[in-house]
Amino acid sequence: MIAFRRATQSIARRAYSSCAPSAAKFSINGDRLWNDIHETAKWSAPSPGGVTRLCADENDKKVRDWFREQVLALGASYKVNATGTQFAHFEGEDNSIPPIAMGSHLDTVATGGRFDGPLGVIGGLEVLRSMREQNVKTKAPLVLINWTNEEGARFFPLLGSSVVYAGRSSVEEAHASISTDNSALTLGGELAKIGYVGDGPNYFDEYPISAHFEIHVEQHTDLEKANKPVGWVEGWQGMTWYNVVFHGDDGHANTKPMWGRRDTLAASAKLITELENLAYEKHGYTTTTGIHSHPFGSCNIQSKTKVVFCLMHKEAEGLEEMGEEIVKRIQAIAEMRGLEYDLARDIHLLPGNFWREAIDW
Repeated sequence: MIAFRRATQSIARRAYSSCAPSAAKFSINGDRLWNDIHETAKWSAPSPGGVTRLCADENDKKVRDWFREQVLALGASYKVNATGTQFAHFEGEDNSIPPIAMGSHLDTVATGGRFDGPLGVIGGLEVLRSMREQNVKTKAPLVLINWTNEEGARFFPLLGSSVVYAGRSSVEEAHASISTDNSALTLGGELAKIGYVGDGPNYFDEYPISAHFEIHVEQHTDLEKANKPVGWVEGWQGMTWYNVVFHGDDGHANTKPMWGRRDTLAASAKLITELENLAYEKHGYTTTTGIHSHPFGSCNIQSKTKVVFCLMHKEAEGLEEMGEEIVKRIQAIAEMRGLEYDLARDIHLLPGNFWREAIDW
C-alpha cells in the first residue's frame, strides 16, 4: 500500500509532470530490495519468521548504522536529529523547492513482520539507488527518512519523532517517553546510549518538506482477496489511548471471603471483555495493549492493576461515542466492586484523509 501525506504546514503548491522522459522507463531492482529486507532482518531478537528490533536497542543501532552507510555511499547529505530521526537529503534540479520525503521506520514492534516499517525505508533506498544507476534526476530534492519509535512498541507514547517534527510535541517530551516494560528507561536515555541523539533539524520549520509518501505492506487481506498488487491508502483511523489504574485492597487468597474482596485484577478482566463488546457494538476496534498488576505473589489478591488500551474508529463521531461509553463502563465496574480508579487519556488522534491531489497526479 502507498500512503501520501500532506506536508504539515502550508507550502506554495507547484505542479510538475510525472511523465518526464528520464522517468518514463524507470524501474527498480526487485531482487536487491528483497535481499536487503531479509538481510537487515538478521538484526533482531529471536523472532521466528519475523523481526523484533525495538526502538533504540542494539539491533536498532546496527540497522541505523547500515542505513547511514548506504545513503552516504549514494552521496546523501546526512543528518540525525535529537529524537534519532535520520535524514538523507538528495539534491534536485531546483533546490528552492522543499524536498519530497519518503520513508518509514526501521525499528519494529515485538515479533513484527519483516516488511512492517522497513519496507518504507528500504524501498525508498532502492528507488534512490536505481535513480542513480539510470541517471534519473528529479525536479525537487528528495529526502529519505527513518523515523523513531513510530509504533510505540518500546516507549510510550508512539510517533516518538514525527509528532515532534510536526510541532505537536517537543524534544523534551519525546525524550521523557517511558519504556513499556515498566523498567523506567526513557527514549532519550536509550537513544543516547546507542549514539543517536544528533543536532539535525527537529521541526518542520527548520527543514520543511513538500510532501511525504510511504510504501507499506498491507496488514490485512483485502488486496489479496481482490487480486490486486497495490492499493492507495485514502486515510487513517482515529485512535485514542487510555490508561486506567484500579485501586483496591490486598488480601490472602486462601482466607479472604469472596464477598468482601476489592480485587482490581478481576475488575480489569471485566473491563477487557467490555472493550471487546464495545468494538462490535460501535463497529470500531479496541485492543488491550498492556496490563500490570500488584502485588506479585501466588497468594495475593491484587490491590492495584493498570490497564492500557486503545480505541479506533474510521469516523470521528464513532470514536467519541466509544470514548464516552467506555468511561461510563469503567465507572460502573469500579462502583460495582467498591474500587477507586484513576483514568487518563494519553493520546487522542482524530481520523482524517491523506492528500488526494498526490494520488490524482
